[in-house]
Amino acid sequence: MIISMAYPGRYMRLFYIVLVSLLIFDFAFYPFAAHAQSRRTARQTEEKSERPSPRPFTTSVPEETEKEVTPPVEIKSIGKAAYDAVIRSGRYIVGPGDVFAVVINRNEEIETFEVPVGASGSLLFPSVGPVSVAFLSLTEANQAIQTAITKRFHQLDISISLARLRTFPINVVGEVHMPGAVDVEGVEQASQLITKAGGLIDDFNRKGSSRNIQIMRLDENGQWHNTERRIDLELWNRTGKAQYNPFLLDGEQIVVPVARSDSIYITGAVQYSGSYEFAPGDRVSDLIVLGNGLRAHSPPKRAHLLRLSDDGEWRPIDIDLSRVLAGDPEANLTLQAGDKLYVIGETKWVYVEGEVKFPGPFRFKEGLRLKELLQRAELTSEASVVQASLIRKVNFEEQTIEDDPALNRLLGIPRSQRTDAEEALIALKTQQLSGRLPIDFVALMAGDEQHNILLQDGDVVRIPRFVPSVRVTGAVISPANIPYDAALTVGGYIDLAGGFNTRAKEKDIIIVEGNTGNAINATLESIVRPGDAIVVPTRATVPGQGYRITREVIAMLGSIASLVFTIVLINREL
Repeated sequence: MIISMAYPGRYMRLFYIVLVSLLIFDFAFYPFAAHAQSRRTARQTEEKSERPSPRPFTTSVPEETEKEVTPPVEIKSIGKAAYDAVIRSGRYIVGPGDVFAVVINRNEEIETFEVPVGASGSLLFPSVGPVSVAFLSLTEANQAIQTAITKRFHQLDISISLARLRTFPINVVGEVHMPGAVDVEGVEQASQLITKAGGLIDDFNRKGSSRNIQIMRLDENGQWHNTERRIDLELWNRTGKAQYNPFLLDGEQIVVPVARSDSIYITGAVQYSGSYEFAPGDRVSDLIVLGNGLRAHSPPKRAHLLRLSDDGEWRPIDIDLSRVLAGDPEANLTLQAGDKLYVIGETKWVYVEGEVKFPGPFRFKEGLRLKELLQRAELTSEASVVQASLIRKVNFEEQTIEDDPALNRLLGIPRSQRTDAEEALIALKTQQLSGRLPIDFVALMAGDEQHNILLQDGDVVRIPRFVPSVRVTGAVISPANIPYDAALTVGGYIDLAGGFNTRAKEKDIIIVEGNTGNAINATLESIVRPGDAIVVPTRATVPGQGYRITREVIAMLGSIASLVFTIVLINREL
């Protein structure tokens, strides 16, 4: 073996030449690769420096030292909802940092003093000793304090009350911009804590749920468990009821999942037709609330609920709305994902909203056209014709999502596995199904009769206030709304947003038109109008990753070649 290595044959010499060539290639191109890597690292560092740093995730409990007691918060006022839900109900969780007020009535004089909860979780009363109250409810803590004092003093009239509240951490994790621990200052609702965590993520290809937010609780064994409480920000925005936006207690955390892809739909004689994220347990009354209620000028009494049966057919179910609104559980059916509710109105109306002199309902008549309606409503000087839209209710009995096989197939693909083109197609098709018609209001007001369409019962015309800006979002350094400049193209707005980041798909830019809602492919030279949105998709892998792997393999082979070459030289010396 030693002899064969000392005097290599033709094939061995060829093998050595290849390995040495790889070694030379590695050393020759390494400076270029290192330079490219340093440039990418510098860009990534710059991007990270411009982002707000998320607070670290923590579930730690303060150690038993007095210096780590969180100072109490001076609460100047607590709303009635917070007081009733947390303090008056006795559900507040007592912990280190809370301060209790003690009032002693000695007949001739009244003595008052404050007693803080120490780091050990105990209240230290003079002549009584420590009373452990850590992580008890306020009701349980008051009982423990009264029991300890009564054993020591029988004749004195002593009252105890919570005087000042502490600050404690709550974890907000999941689909928020800055997941981690946020401070609860006394008593705060879930929506306030989500806002502190940067708000829900609502990007082009990623969205946090607003209706299925979970509240988890830490048990005695350090394990997180679901509670019966659920956060539903959509219903809370409609009703203002604290049950949909609860107050958080110490030992709980908020988990924001990805928004569900299945929805429930409502249209007809309601204030806001559309689709809404499905939440298990939804009922017909909840869907009516999500639609902002029935139209007040002609309250309907009937509705049709369309439900997909096991055999793939849509089955209508008659709904008695008077019984639903009266709270009849038999009429107020539990909904399923994909259900569609059509509320039947008796009087036909069309609606104009936004920057007009006479907003509101207009009685519908056959032959009414869009331009005539706008003339009757009279646009104001601040109306944005470019961003105006016409929303038409969907007749679920004639057109459903399941009627479109291509859309149905795309919706069956997990969100993480869809391409940008598939996401854009889903957005376009669902916009069309939800009723937004691609009307060019600028051409309409200029006299183009092609866009002066016949209106239908329930049509809604929305005229927003003119906002001279263009939204740039997606894979750019600094997503933002940028003031409109007629001289700028897509490339100019992207430059003002900091340029592409390292994961941008620079050739797959999409413009979402402000006046029609249509998503169209664009280039850096494409024209942009006020109200448009520029979306830069994100690529799945970082550019240069394949080259780095190739370079590392070549470096490894070069090292092997060096080792073999050294052995050959040693053998020759021998």
